[in-house]
Amino acid sequence: MAIEIPTLPEQMPNDAPRYLGKAVNRVEDPALVSGTVQFIDNLSLPGMLHCAILRSPHPHARILSINVDAARAAEGVAAVLTGEDVRRWTNPCFTAPEGWGNYCMAVDKVRFVGEPVVAIAASSRYLAEDALELVEIEYEPLAPVANPEQAMAPGAPVIFEERGTNVMLSRTYTWGELDRVFAEADRVVSRRFRWNRVGANPTETFGCICQWDLADNSLTCHGSYQTPRFMAIGRAASLNLPANRIRIVTHPQGGGFGGKGGPRGTDIAALLSRKAQGRPVKYIEDRMEYLLAGGGQSWDRYYDAALAVKADGSVTGFRVRLVDDQGAGAEGYGTISAAKPLAAFTGNYRIEAAGYDLTLVATNRAPTYPYRGYGPPPHNLVLESLMDCTARELGIDPAELRRRNYIRPEQFPYTVPSGNEYDSGNYEAVLDRVLELADYKALRARQAEARAQGRLVGIGVVNTVEPGVFDWNAYATVGVPGVGVPEGVKVAVDLFGNVTVAVGFNLQGQGQFTVAAQVAADYFGIDMAQVRIANTPSDVALPHFGQGGSRLGVAVTGATLGACEKLRATLCKVAAHVMQAPEDAVALRNGRLHRIDAPGHSMSLAEIAGLMLSRTDLLPAGVEPCPEATYVWASPNRNAPDDQGRCRSYLTAANATHIALIEIDRETGRTHILDYAIVDDCGTRLNPANVEGQLQGGVAQGVGAALYEEYVYDADCQPLVSTFVDYLIPTIHEVPMTRKDHVVTPSPVAPLGAKGCGEGAIHTTPATILCAINDALAPLGKELLETPASPHRLWKLLREHDTAA
Repeated sequence: MAIEIPTLPEQMPNDAPRYLGKAVNRVEDPALVSGTVQFIDNLSLPGMLHCAILRSPHPHARILSINVDAARAAEGVAAVLTGEDVRRWTNPCFTAPEGWGNYCMAVDKVRFVGEPVVAIAASSRYLAEDALELVEIEYEPLAPVANPEQAMAPGAPVIFEERGTNVMLSRTYTWGELDRVFAEADRVVSRRFRWNRVGANPTETFGCICQWDLADNSLTCHGSYQTPRFMAIGRAASLNLPANRIRIVTHPQGGGFGGKGGPRGTDIAALLSRKAQGRPVKYIEDRMEYLLAGGGQSWDRYYDAALAVKADGSVTGFRVRLVDDQGAGAEGYGTISAAKPLAAFTGNYRIEAAGYDLTLVATNRAPTYPYRGYGPPPHNLVLESLMDCTARELGIDPAELRRRNYIRPEQFPYTVPSGNEYDSGNYEAVLDRVLELADYKALRARQAEARAQGRLVGIGVVNTVEPGVFDWNAYATVGVPGVGVPEGVKVAVDLFGNVTVAVGFNLQGQGQFTVAAQVAADYFGIDMAQVRIANTPSDVALPHFGQGGSRLGVAVTGATLGACEKLRATLCKVAAHVMQAPEDAVALRNGRLHRIDAPGHSMSLAEIAGLMLSRTDLLPAGVEPCPEATYVWASPNRNAPDDQGRCRSYLTAANATHIALIEIDRETGRTHILDYAIVDDCGTRLNPANVEGQLQGGVAQGVGAALYEEYVYDADCQPLVSTFVDYLIPTIHEVPMTRKDHVVTPSPVAPLGAKGCGEGAIHTTPATILCAINDALAPLGKELLETPASPHRLWKLLREHDTAA
């Protein structure tokens, strides 16, 4: 039967939502605050061994020999794993583009500092670490490739010899008459930008416990997995197991942000279990391992970009050349982060033509992985910085320049030059609201007064579009196949009218369990306390993806509503049969099934479910005694990309405008954030508290990327970051508590009109802060076009000015 998913809350079967749109208490929190949640390192299995990994000290070297005899004989050691075992039993990971994958452990050569070379399972982590010290390895160091310029130079060392090059992908897209637009421009504003490598740093690093069942050749993996179904598929491919022989059991996560990684650690622990006769093996990544070679490093980029501008400030063209340092292979799908900007390439603006010259390069840095936002934050920084540069050159206020170029409300749905369709928006209303919230005129007056005193005070006004609810087609640029990303749930009613919603994803802190409970409770007119959210292992879960791509709040809403709609049809059929009424004469409203022609005749949810489960003799023909339904939701109206990568990829287009007031200390180069205001539009706000948390968390990560965080490598490709002393994470003292407001333009195509907002403010914050910094530097004739804008970088820039003066 056809299922129609409500696109507005008022389409739900109740007079008024009781929970949706409200900042309800989260159903996840009691277990979290009471400490009863079982994170992976809390789990211990009988006979469990512990894994430790010996990692390469070289960025590039051949492995001449490995001697593990002494380690194998050491106290407590049950299994030792080397590259020879890995070559015999496994395959390199699948990558996009294809053919740039490593094994889970170095085979023949190492390609980055921190790559696993030997792993040991012992009765304790301490004994495993001790045994690693007995391993003897002889290396032949090879010349490292430290950056893309070296990697692409003639005669450069080749990291993957079988590829014959270090260039993973080189492709140019042209959307519209780009050459004409630039030729006819009154002004071309161009700059070169450098975004240094940053990454996700969750409180909990990656961890897993793997057990290989030698009797039926199956594998069970417990762990902090973000996308369990795809982890299972990947393990089937790498470990040569049938997919239905792999069971992924997900545990709650202490943060993720895309940076948990896990394929290497999982495969290593699994193979150690296989060698240890099926005993479970636990691997918990420590913080130094994570910073050195975990799944958290992202966005190592070199940009050349330009805007074509008319004399009145109309922006007609946008050209970007990106060289992206992917590190030692594409195992982490960091390549996707270079493809995702196509979904909102030209931001909030009516730019008629655009071009993207994309080069992905392999070097001897650690491979890049996903990080929250998955690519657009650096792209947005480039576009928005160029808008500010244009405003300064034309003498136009930066807020006014943006207003002149906005996509207008009546133009939605709007197709951007790169092919994606924005569903809805009112960018001018968002701008007006944030200008009022920040008291923009007063901020400019405050800035003028500060400048008169010789202080470096700047204001950033930045807007971005956040693509939400991704589709695989968005990533075809880098070789990812497919259209449609499923998210499935099961909704079941018990004898007493309680509802269980079974999902495939785990608890990661964003509140999606609460959203599912809100939807089910409002749909069936019951108390939220009567709804239980259960997550299921990968081998029995419905097709699902889970968190990622600003999608899950929308996707789980669609899946839950779809299952509820199917179940409603069954319940109405049973109620009609019992009430001796035509099937279409019974409706669900406010938690009861009643005859439309005689509303006084009705049955509760519990009565219908109880009848179905205990009086099968009263059921109509063809109805099973099973008050439950499943539904797998996917974004509607998606399509395959054309030869220029154009397609309807992300379903929704949330947007936000940020205003920041900052001051740079002339003596230290430190940037102080004095005020910060946000107005966003993510359509229907299913749970405003969730949105508030996503925004504030995104600001924190955006502040880190803009001012503090950087994975530093030296000229020999040795990482100089191994602790939080070296990699600076902002604290509560550096992150402002922002002032927030919102505008709502419901999505006409998404369940209940909600838009994806999970990546939130990280899309906008780095650009806002850097634009504010450059606004502060403008009186000095200086610009900083590299992140992070650390105190040292700014101090050097200011010192250059003082010396010149």
